[in-house]
Amino acid sequence: MGLYAGMLNEEQKREYSDRELFARYIKSILPFKKSILLISLFIFFNAIAETINPLLIGIAIDELSNINSNFLIIFGVGGLYLVLSILIWILFFLRRKEIGKFVPFYLEKLRMKIFDKLQEQDMSFFDKHLSGKLNTRVSNDALDFGETTLLLADTLGNLLISVLTFGMLLWLNLTLALLTLIAIPFIFLLVFSLRRLVKIVSRAYRKAIGSVNDAMVESIEGIHVSKSYGQEATVSRQFQETNKQYFRAGFKITAATHMWSPVLETIAAITLIVIIYFGGQFVFQGITNPGTIFMFILYIQKFFRPIMVLSTFFPHLSAGMAAYERILDVLDSKPNVKQNPNANDIGSLEGEIIFKDIDFCYRGDEWVFKGLNLHIKKGEKIAIVGHTGAGKTSLISLLTRFYEFQGGSIEIDGIDIRDMTLNTYRRNLGNVQQDVFLFSGSIEDNIRYGRQEASEEDLWNVIKTVNLEELIEYLPEGLQTQIGERGKGLSAGQKQLVSFARAILTDPKILILDEATSSVDAYTEAIIQEALEVLMENRTSIIIAHRLSTIVNADRIIVMDNGKIVEEGTHRSLLSQKGKYANLYKQYFEHQSLDWQPTQVSQDID
Repeated sequence: MGLYAGMLNEEQKREYSDRELFARYIKSILPFKKSILLISLFIFFNAIAETINPLLIGIAIDELSNINSNFLIIFGVGGLYLVLSILIWILFFLRRKEIGKFVPFYLEKLRMKIFDKLQEQDMSFFDKHLSGKLNTRVSNDALDFGETTLLLADTLGNLLISVLTFGMLLWLNLTLALLTLIAIPFIFLLVFSLRRLVKIVSRAYRKAIGSVNDAMVESIEGIHVSKSYGQEATVSRQFQETNKQYFRAGFKITAATHMWSPVLETIAAITLIVIIYFGGQFVFQGITNPGTIFMFILYIQKFFRPIMVLSTFFPHLSAGMAAYERILDVLDSKPNVKQNPNANDIGSLEGEIIFKDIDFCYRGDEWVFKGLNLHIKKGEKIAIVGHTGAGKTSLISLLTRFYEFQGGSIEIDGIDIRDMTLNTYRRNLGNVQQDVFLFSGSIEDNIRYGRQEASEEDLWNVIKTVNLEELIEYLPEGLQTQIGERGKGLSAGQKQLVSFARAILTDPKILILDEATSSVDAYTEAIIQEALEVLMENRTSIIIAHRLSTIVNADRIIVMDNGKIVEEGTHRSLLSQKGKYANLYKQYFEHQSLDWQPTQVSQDID
């Protein structure tokens, strides 16, 4: 047990039975009926040809054993054997060619299903699944499952040959055929004893691949941090341990796949020796002739070949089905964010927002909001402040429908947002995050991301509104300048300006700024602040900020603490209350005031 003790002790979660997995697989390949029919025909005719060939050899040997051999028969049988051998090769080629067309096409459709399903999920799904593991399911798992399809086709052909061959064994010599059957229970006992072990090590192997992908993604995305702290060696050591776990899992699945082959081959060899011994006795006694015994030996080899393949079939099948199970885990996932079945496409909203008795938690009973109420008027500019964990970003996440709330309702212009289709609803939102994500491509592609059909005039109006034209003029290729992954090649401030332009080009009625200026320099912030005054006109604006300049001029400031609204009002009125906001102001905002001096006693700003 030493080799597998760790795996056998590891708890494994099964969501699908083998029967259900196989049924789902059969259902998934039904659209490819033509390819499956052709592959089946090639397998069938190949099995017939494989079964006839040993019979021809036996006829030739018997004819050669006669004193008066008829060489016409011998040459005729030899020619037919050659023709069948060529036919077997052609059928094998055609089968592999058809599989070569079917499997990639099937995998293309499968990967698109996985990818499209990932696009449907809300943020709670991605909170539970690491990006590396999801990447494994789209790439490695789909590829491994495709190899299972090839394995099933080959195994089906081998089993058909085995059945036809055993029929020939019974026809040639019933006694020797029954002797051959004695070995079968021992072989199947060994083969089926592998199944449970292989299922365990296969899942562990898939998990190890996902861990390697996770580690790779994390190390690349966090390379700036690891280099900043001089932790490259530490990251390498951590990856080395992950890589060793992958090696151990790979070793165990390889051992489980091949460890029984020598035992099975030994059983087959002993059976063959027994058949040769008794067959020789039958020839000496005149019960049968040499050609029949030679045919019997050839048929035994063809009979055992598919059974021997089963020793590797079940491990590979289990690995493929483990991969398919992980794929189904994605395909069967249902997003928590739901819209009513009769949700309507909407046009342009006015922007009045009402949160009514909102109950929300990310997991279990750890409530973020319990009975939260908030009314935001059309065109109002509000700022939301509070300590980390107060619920600011959660409030925005519910409004943007990244997460589903468990109780209450959110209404815009008197319509429940769950009665609006997600696409048309989100077109009314402009969302600028603190951590800007830009896609690989040109700057123009990124600005047009939410409205690709926008005219050149609208595009340049937006660029001028957010003061981005200076950057465009500075770049040698202007708007067509290519930027790398996550906006590499641009500074934090430049990426922020591009994200502002992207949001505003869609002309949203509700503008959401989630700490959108906290990571830019003072010069860029001044440019953004100038642009914001224009951007917020005739729009309902919600700002989460750590900068005094972005909240002091808000129509209303909402102060949150532990998922509750504890204060609300203007900057002046809240300071005069000397409550939670006043404390936050002294801690976070007061030093940003132009009148602030390090030695002065904190006081209100007039």
